[in-house]
Amino acid sequence: MRRLLDRRWGEWPLALRLPLLAGAATFLAAILTTQVAVRAMDREREREAERLGQVYLDGLAAAVLPGLRAGDPDAVAAALERALGFQAGVRERRLVVAAPDGTVLATAGQGEDAADPPPFAAGREGPAWRRTAAGDAAWVQRPLFDAGLPRAILAAKLDFTEAAARRRELEFALLVLDLALASIAALLAALAARRALAPFLGVARALDRVRAGRLEPIPPEERPPAGTEAGRLAEAYDLMVTRLAERRRLAARLSEQDQAALLGRLAATVAHEVRNPLAGMLTAVETARRYGEDRAARQEALDLVERGLRQIQAVVQATLESHRPAAPPRPLTGQDLEDLRLLVAPEARRQGVALEWSAALAGAFPADAVPVRQALLNLLLNAVEASPPGGRVCFAAAAEPGGDLVVSIADEAGGLPEPEAARLAGVEGGGAGLGLSVVMAQLARLDGRIEVDSRPGEGTHIVLRLPPRGIGEEGK
Repeated sequence: MRRLLDRRWGEWPLALRLPLLAGAATFLAAILTTQVAVRAMDREREREAERLGQVYLDGLAAAVLPGLRAGDPDAVAAALERALGFQAGVRERRLVVAAPDGTVLATAGQGEDAADPPPFAAGREGPAWRRTAAGDAAWVQRPLFDAGLPRAILAAKLDFTEAAARRRELEFALLVLDLALASIAALLAALAARRALAPFLGVARALDRVRAGRLEPIPPEERPPAGTEAGRLAEAYDLMVTRLAERRRLAARLSEQDQAALLGRLAATVAHEVRNPLAGMLTAVETARRYGEDRAARQEALDLVERGLRQIQAVVQATLESHRPAAPPRPLTGQDLEDLRLLVAPEARRQGVALEWSAALAGAFPADAVPVRQALLNLLLNAVEASPPGGRVCFAAAAEPGGDLVVSIADEAGGLPEPEAARLAGVEGGGAGLGLSVVMAQLARLDGRIEVDSRPGEGTHIVLRLPPRGIGEEGK
């Protein structure tokens, strides 16, 4: 239960918790300080009552001392009877005079209460002050000395019924007043805490808008005063929003540039790949025109035209598969890897780079094929473009049993520049190499991991690990 309450308390907004805590602390402090003051007053009042009792016994001693000196118990009893009601402001319930050994010599007032005897009856012979259980009366006692010798013990049970009633009324009135003042103080403290927190709540609301994708500065009506802690926080927030907006615009421009460069290279690759079969097809058409009557020559020309058209069809289909608009995801297949080879091979031939290809993907792998193709195509085209004539680009892909798809791309381009290597490795502040924004975006979408081994003067070995994912979980 305590953990549940702590968790629910932690879920309350700070705008509610802080004023509640401030109000509760103020309320408790006001109540406690008032109660401490009341208790201190009670102790002082009790000491005054005890001193009043001792003064009363001083007067009583003067009244009974002649009878004690004469050894006349009747005179002592008569003095006690006269003392009853004599003192203004003091009401006696019972007066007792006892010998030093505790033997009662004379009494006056109410009869003996076995449940509340005088203190000397319990063996206490010195000065004493004892409240009754109900608190409406008290025994006061002191020994009476004559010529330095103990003559008797005086005990008086004084009535404080009216004082106790007034005390209870006063305590109740103080409690009501204390609760009212403490409540007002708590409300004022909560309002003050809320007012002090208001500028920070404005910044928090602005951060919520950022989380929702709205990069907006704090409105003037919510801006805290300049120079205060909240004002400096608001200035830092506005600066952050400005930098984020600039970074977003820069990232959009870089992404557009990367996409444009990639599309330009792909267009050149497709044009080159289409141009080669077109030249052969034009030759076949010329042959058909010249030797159309020759059945064998005509058939050979038609076969050449058909092969050229099928090659063009394959190139166009592979290009569409890699850059078609968003569609329901589908798993990666061996045909996707073969399409990549078909797209990269013309660029490799034009650069004079040998392309070594090994794709051991027997069945479909549960990862969205389109972003995988885009990421791999970017890396392969970069590797081919960076490799010198006569170099090699090695591609290998295999699915581990029940595990990741492992793709390896190695080149002999002399190693990546440090910014590009840092960017691929996921280090902040990396460069913006051509197509690398696309690669990193697709890897993030696929929850992929990348390992980069760049050796200056030798080459670069990149290993991608793509986990199996249920199709349609990209955004989760």
